[in-house]
Amino acid sequence: MTTIHRLVPALLAACIAAPVLAGPDGGVSTPMLSRCAGKAGLETRQSDAAFGLLTLDGAPWLSIERTEEAVGIQPIMTTVTGTGSRHRRNGTSVPFRFTCVLDANGQALMFHASLLMPKLGDTLPPATVISGTATLAEKTALPRGVELQIQLFDLARSAEGELLAEQVVRSGWQVPIPFALRLPASFSAEGRKLALTARRVAARQVQYRLPGPRLLTDREMLGPVVLTLDKPN
Repeated sequence: MTTIHRLVPALLAACIAAPVLAGPDGGVSTPMLSRCAGKAGLETRQSDAAFGLLTLDGAPWLSIERTEEAVGIQPIMTTVTGTGSRHRRNGTSVPFRFTCVLDANGQALMFHASLLMPKLGDTLPPATVISGTATLAEKTALPRGVELQIQLFDLARSAEGELLAEQVVRSGWQVPIPFALRLPASFSAEGRKLALTARRVAARQVQYRLPGPRLLTDREMLGPVVLTLDKPN
């Protein structure tokens, strides 16, 4: 006998982990997103030699279902669903919806992506996009499996910030690393104080990050944002 618990996108960050903007490392709202990205990146590299990078969207586009024993509290299996995109080295990219299954220890067992078919009316929901690139303060080659974790916060009401959007980008060759944070199309920046946090992770260790939250200007809301990551102190 099992029970299923669904975490809807609007409540995801609060239910999984409260975002800590002021922390030295930061991070995405749930490590499951990174583990799904790692599984997807490994499988994509094996099947597509021209693979460039892969992105998975976190909040507010992520949904999580836990299947639990009726008399227990430990999840038997977790299913993560969301959106993302795959980019090839020739500059082409395709969006997709994904399903990722994790075991009780949080290890990704399966990742499946369904490519969208715009000609058939199958597209991602309309969104307001904040895009840009993250580069490093020092020149260095990217190791295989490197991950960019980027989040957008609203600091208008508290210093801890309200998490608005996040993304994980897996790349092993491209510098700077591009990102595109998607917000609901109805999003308005009026009355908000928007800031980005970003870090580059390899083997679950933070190697580079923004020294502090990067406040966005009105111009950067409309055009590419350029972030420079440095080694943690």
